[in-house]
Amino acid sequence: MKITLRIALIWGAILLLLISGTGVHASPVAILGAFDEEVAILEAQLANPKAHTIEGIQFLTGTLNQRNVVIARTGVAKVNAAMTATLIIEHFRPSRAIFTGVAGGLNPDLQLGDIVIAEKTAQHDLGRLESAKIENMGVRNPINGRRNPVFFPADPELLQTAETAAEHLELSPFQTAQGERLPRIVKGTVVTGDVFVALDAKRSALHENFGADAVEMEGAAVAQICWQQNVPCLVVRSLSDNAGVNASEDFQKYYKIAARNSAALVIHIIGQLPAEQPMQPDATEREQAEQSPPSPVPSALTPNEQRFQEMLSGVTLVGHFTITGEEDSGNLREEKYTIAKVTKLSDDYWLFFARVQYGGRDVTVPLKLEVKWADDTPIITLTDLELPNLGTYTARVVIYRGQYAGTWSGGRYGGHLFGRITKNTSESDDIDSQQD
Repeated sequence: MKITLRIALIWGAILLLLISGTGVHASPVAILGAFDEEVAILEAQLANPKAHTIEGIQFLTGTLNQRNVVIARTGVAKVNAAMTATLIIEHFRPSRAIFTGVAGGLNPDLQLGDIVIAEKTAQHDLGRLESAKIENMGVRNPINGRRNPVFFPADPELLQTAETAAEHLELSPFQTAQGERLPRIVKGTVVTGDVFVALDAKRSALHENFGADAVEMEGAAVAQICWQQNVPCLVVRSLSDNAGVNASEDFQKYYKIAARNSAALVIHIIGQLPAEQPMQPDATEREQAEQSPPSPVPSALTPNEQRFQEMLSGVTLVGHFTITGEEDSGNLREEKYTIAKVTKLSDDYWLFFARVQYGGRDVTVPLKLEVKWADDTPIITLTDLELPNLGTYTARVVIYRGQYAGTWSGGRYGGHLFGRITKNTSESDDIDSQQD
């Protein structure tokens, strides 16, 4: 029976996704916009576009400015934006997220067409209402129980990249009643709410209460999802109106060119990002990574976490896996995975540098995985990870005293996995390479 069941194992599943095709693919940059005009120019410039439909939402993957990206329309307002952001994070595991589009201007020093790169975002309609003014506050993060900030800061690297990109960007001029002008690009504060603001009094209040430069309907909702899921995020907004009495009329006149200018900046940002080349070190680099002792453990690690890091750095997991219903066949399937090192990211997430030899390729790739704890016992956790054209996979792997054991499931199949954890040596690595 010809079944590629190794994809159901926690590392094999992800690695097959990463190395599918002609080479290893870096995690994409997620680009989101609320409606067609905000993303159409980006989609039109995609190389090798491929459409994916998940829960009725279309996502388009491809290459933009030599970077892997995934693009989606969220629909208007916070709930739609949060839903689409959640889907794109769950199914495509982006390295970063950028929201692009138009907004209403709040800062009287800004004019139509100017672009605001959000240093921070906030939901202006979230909080406690006991008087005429909302007392803004962050809600608790359901993942860790901590209260979110009122303002979500932009990712520092993305913010710096956007500033650099803006220095070399020529935007389309804006033709207004006052004449033609070239838009400015500034850093500032963007606020989000489930209302299209077209009232002078509200515009003034938002500028005064938040120090806000622009108002829109999606950005801070996406920023909250990214904050809670540890995904770097940036919001970019081009001013299509002034959020005052003429906002509706100005929006209809200028939203298309404003959206194009915002997208143009995002394209330049994508091109300025560090190239996320596949982690495919040469033999010397790989040997050094796998043989050298683990890096000094950060002081923030607990004793259990320190033991976990040491146990899974420079090791190979050697064992077997079963298929439910075929346990008595007498034909246990062998498995072997090499891990160069593991390092803690934040909360329950760890970065595994795993080596896989598959289809004539020998690569090392970084994998972001969740690790839960049962007292002193770590459990590597993967839940309902959807791999395009392969299915959805779940696994739980317990690590304890040099051994591992767990369960896996994917599609119609499932089973168990178990084995021992062995420290790598140069001799064993050479033998392994000759045999594979």
